Amino acid sequence: MLHKIQPFNFFVPTQILFGEGKLKELKNILSSYGKKGLLVSRPSKGSLKETYKRIYKMLEKAGISYIHFDEVIPNPTLEGVEEGVKLAAQHQVDFVLGVGGGSVLDTAKLIAFLHKPSGQIDWKEAVGLYDNPFAVSEPPIHSIPFIAVTTTSGSGSQCTQAAVVSDTSEQNKITLFHSGLFPSVSIVDPELMCSVPASVTAATGFDAFTHAFESYLGGRTSPLTEQMSLQAIKLVLENLPKAIVDPGNIEIRSQLALADTLAGMCLANGGADLPHPLGEIIGGICPRVAHGETLAMVYPAFLNYKEKVATGKFKKVSEYLGFKSDSKILTETLLELIDITNLSKAFEKAEMTKEEINSIKSHPLLAQLQPDNSDAIYLMMNNSLK
Repeated sequence: MLHKIQPFNFFVPTQILFGEGKLKELKNILSSYGKKGLLVSRPSKGSLKETYKRIYKMLEKAGISYIHFDEVIPNPTLEGVEEGVKLAAQHQVDFVLGVGGGSVLDTAKLIAFLHKPSGQIDWKEAVGLYDNPFAVSEPPIHSIPFIAVTTTSGSGSQCTQAAVVSDTSEQNKITLFHSGLFPSVSIVDPELMCSVPASVTAATGFDAFTHAFESYLGGRTSPLTEQMSLQAIKLVLENLPKAIVDPGNIEIRSQLALADTLAGMCLANGGADLPHPLGEIIGGICPRVAHGETLAMVYPAFLNYKEKVATGKFKKVSEYLGFKSDSKILTETLLELIDITNLSKAFEKAEMTKEEINSIKSHPLLAQLQPDNSDAIYLMMNNSLK
């Protein structure tokens, strides 16, 4: 008997170029977006310096002049985005090219999205206007195109309409949402990911898993996102442990890159669950902690809570993975993944002070996130930060 398919929306306007060697196509793409660009990255003397050199040559061969803004830090700040917008305005660039992981891509997409000839950003206005991930509205009038080259497998930023930035003065993370934050083009070349360190591979890979898992558990699923989520979950579980011990294996990196891309599209259309805002509270107060590590801190408590309220979906995921239709088997498998990737030590590694822990537990956002008739949020934080 056929089941009725409920109406759904699905929107990812980004052109995605996926596969080994796809970086070579960048030179043919950029000329379509203008003659002057802003290249955004981590410090140019870092592990990707050879990649930057390749991109310099591509830009030069395409007759494109460029300015390299290489000051992005992990958990990027408002000040960093402001500096990039000033540079883009000062040099009157036609587009922004981001090369890096989630921090770089989020910074670059915000620079492109919030670009103004004045080089100034009104953050209060931006936060007020762009706070709904599924709203449809016109982008700012002076936005310019953004092209992404992702070098990690985790943030999904190469195919989402979200960008996260830290307000250091308020010890808070801000997320802006808008369809204009989708990159115009994204290059996902697994060759660029083979040098990613084990700790970064673990944290970003786990982030990709959470995008797929949380969007699957949410209320905005569709036949498309459900299948993509399940595939991404399986790909991460099968390949993340392997990538940590065999980082240069291009086939493994390709599988993780596919998982990240699938999960990013699911996140863009299905949204995230409780761990993400909780992780951003932790990251806002402790910016030294990677996003994937903050998620790992709260996930054991989240799984304990969610297994009870979403038992059916837990069983479906378990069945898809070839396990028995048992929600507890899935929870055990995911806890094992956190342990195998060494993310179970994320809280210990963070060395939080009592003051930081108290600030996290007393964060005003917790009251807004509390589920109806449940103290689950508070229990998650209390159980995660012991």
